[in-house]
Amino acid sequence: MRVQMLRLMANPEHGTVQAGAVLDLPEAEARKRIAAGDCKPLEGDVPRRTPSAPRTPAPPADGPDVPVEAMTVDQLRAYAAEQAIDLGDAKKKEDIRALVVAELEARRDTDDED
Repeated sequence: MRVQMLRLMANPEHGTVQAGAVLDLPEAEARKRIAAGDCKPLEGDVPRRTPSAPRTPAPPADGPDVPVEAMTVDQLRAYAAEQAIDLGDAKKKEDIRALVVAELEARRDTDDED
């Protein structure tokens, strides 16, 4: 299956392949790497779903559309404002994400106790 790499790949069989490179991979390996976000199928080469191919679960109805771990700083700030999460003076992405995650976990724990 022809794929375009989205990340650098170092592989004994294929060598070092830069992001943006196009290469042919065996279908099973291509599906695995597509699911992991390492590459994308080229147009017309959409992988078939099999029982072994992982599915990405839909985000919960009451949660963010993008996982907190994948949000940009602007998305984290907007989500925190929407959820009334106090970020204090946090400026770094890691610090903002940690505050958001901690608050969401605290809220979940409170909900579980009720």
